[in-house]
Amino acid sequence: MASPDRRRNAVAPEHSPPSAAERDFELLIELTGAIVGAAEAFLAALEKRTDANQAWQLIRELEHKGDAVARDLFDGLMVPGFHAVQPEALKVLTGYLDDVLDAIEAAAARLVIYRIRRIIPAARELAAVVLESAHELRMAMRQLQRMQEVFPHARTLHRLENRADDLLRDAIEVLFSGRMNAKDVVKWKDICEILEASTDRCEDIANVLETYLVQTGREDRLVAGRLVMDIGRHEVTVGGAPVALSAKEFDLLHLLLRHQSKVVRRERLLQEVWG
Repeated sequence: MASPDRRRNAVAPEHSPPSAAERDFELLIELTGAIVGAAEAFLAALEKRTDANQAWQLIRELEHKGDAVARDLFDGLMVPGFHAVQPEALKVLTGYLDDVLDAIEAAAARLVIYRIRRIIPAARELAAVVLESAHELRMAMRQLQRMQEVFPHARTLHRLENRADDLLRDAIEVLFSGRMNAKDVVKWKDICEILEASTDRCEDIANVLETYLVQTGREDRLVAGRLVMDIGRHEVTVGGAPVALSAKEFDLLHLLLRHQSKVVRRERLLQEVWG
């Protein structure tokens, strides 16, 4: 029997290492944090709140960090265990997040390499949309960890991608209006297209999240204003009052709520609701 002194000095057992799923979520949130940091630095450079060279250096460091996190996620897929997301979805998700970070770094690099001096308003607006998208990505990953309220962030990412499309069209119209020299037109068209492409990738991420939640039945609640759909209970309320729906009506509303602010083709409605 151990003496009281030996029992008193015994080393407490260490905490068990995180599970594969916990590790996946930690890495996903860390990767989205790097995206947010890069987007903040790039916007600060466009707003002249920081030097472009310093911003690029910081973004490059964050991009290298993001590459390391992505490698850890990919390597982790080779380790047996229960993962945060289905392996194939996690692989695609990681690749897309890495693409967003790469795009921000590419835009920052061109800002320096092209020796940009005068910033056009459209680029600042696009960078602001990229930053807002980055915040939505991080919040979506946190909510994915809790398996709740992911769809609102996915819908916001779709809306932001549409906004970036409009801004790019407006930017191209201004660039080719004849008030800017040819070199500057080429430089800014390149940078603006890279920024818009990063929001395309954010929308791709939203699509992956939505598909994963639907396929696995992990979605719990969909909300549109005062309307709330409880998937598990198969109930719909408006302002707290229950609404009686047939099975087909519920399925139709479910499909439309999952694609708020987006056009759903007639063929898809017929296939998914009426079979």
